[in-house]
Amino acid sequence: MFFAGTLDEPVAVLMAEDEAGAIVGVVELSIRTDVAGVEGKRAGYVEGLYVRPEVRHHGVARTLMRASRVWACRQKCAAFASDRAGRVVVDRTF
Repeated sequence: MFFAGTLDEPVAVLMAEDEAGAIVGVVELSIRTDVAGVEGKRAGYVEGLYVRPEVRHHGVARTLMRASRVWACRQKCAAFASDRAGRVVVDRTF
């Protein structure tokens, strides 16, 4: 539905490909203004991250997260965050 343009969120999806052009990882991004600690500010937010099991531990997630931070900067976000294990994590180095 995202690629068909019929889904409001995520706002962006970034994909990682291997040398053959196969998709090996994706990150789903949105912009939130209700993130604890930065309420009222635009926060680039990682809604989902997936890397295929056979390519994990090879830097794919790290590359996707770095590209996500660049995306958030381009969206004029003041913060970058996600949730993990039921708690929101704000990247204080953003």
